[in-house]
Amino acid sequence: MIGERDVIHRLEGVSLTRLRLWVKRGWVMPHEEGGEYHFREIDIARLELIRQLKIDMDVNNEAIPIVLSLIDQIHGLRFELKTLAQAVEAQHQDIQSAILRACSDAHARSGPR
Repeated sequence: MIGERDVIHRLEGVSLTRLRLWVKRGWVMPHEEGGEYHFREIDIARLELIRQLKIDMDVNNEAIPIVLSLIDQIHGLRFELKTLAQAVEAQHQDIQSAILRACSDAHARSGPR
């Protein structure tokens, strides 16, 4: 876990006030202990994304939760796909082939995008 002061040293252009505001808005959810926030590496990555959106790209406050929600959904879907791929890999070769054919057929039926 990384303390607030270390976080603001790592994130260019992010003040302690700004960091605490982002936490208050629920854009990142660190662990709180002794009146100070402590961040995991995943929180730091999220804060860097928020920093880029706010400072580098000038994205407004109303859009930030939407962007973060979409990214969270993408990460969730990637996890689900990875889990599904592992389940398919654990199957016998005949079953794997049948699943791949079914996927290919479903893809062909859905047509071009």
